[in-house]
Amino acid sequence: MQYTLLITGSPYQSKACHSALRFIKAAVSKYPNSIKGVFFYEDAVLVGSQIAQPPRDEINLTKEWQDIAEQQNIPLYLCIAAAVRRGIVNESESRRYALEQHTLAKNFQLEGLGTLVDLMNTTHKIIQFR
Repeated sequence: MQYTLLITGSPYQSKACHSALRFIKAAVSKYPNSIKGVFFYEDAVLVGSQIAQPPRDEINLTKEWQDIAEQQNIPLYLCIAAAVRRGIVNESESRRYALEQHTLAKNFQLEGLGTLVDLMNTTHKIIQFR
């Protein structure tokens, strides 16, 4: 069985990103390749910012997501509209808006809602964390 995760809760105001990360770790430990992709929407896109710096005594959610994506080959998608609205841009969007730098963290990619629809249509279950 393959899952798609939809995360809508802010990494700073909810436990959605934490809970989803724990779910992935549990799922892939028992069933490798069971996660087809993770789609971050609304304030959840903030987890994909390379410039956010959590306090040293707190978990670095961005790094944790980057690590699991690399280890398990799980694509991490940020809704492009939600991300750009919150100042998270990749290199091409940075050029498009004439910005000096990009702020998208490694292993995250900007995608439209069509990607979410595709994930929903090609997996067995979608689980939302808010």
